[in-house]
Amino acid sequence: MSYVDTPPRMSGQIKALSRDWPAEHLSLSGAPLARLDQDEQTAPLQRLLDVVGKTLEPVYGFRSLLAFKAEFQPTYLPLYMTYPRVAALPCIGNAIAKAYLPRITFGQAFQLISKVITRR
Repeated sequence: MSYVDTPPRMSGQIKALSRDWPAEHLSLSGAPLARLDQDEQTAPLQRLLDVVGKTLEPVYGFRSLLAFKAEFQPTYLPLYMTYPRVAALPCIGNAIAKAYLPRITFGQAFQLISKVITRR
């Protein structure tokens, strides 16, 4: 079930919780690999991340997660990842991939990367 297809009662329960919560702010976290400014000119790294997000959408629903969170009229704030140097990005990407796909085999990872590259 995608976030867009969340039953109304569940969405309503979350909205009620946020309405009754005594705090001024409630974090809905981020929607990784989804962004609001799809029509904007982007850097090559952002374009690669967009392709990865589009490729993984059927599996993880990053964009539908962003659409679900939009129901709460959030204030959008950018999330940044800092890294010591560009050479660290493959290790960071590997760690993130293992967090989302802990049981992926080398062959499956190779197939996924091949699909991402050919969809560009």
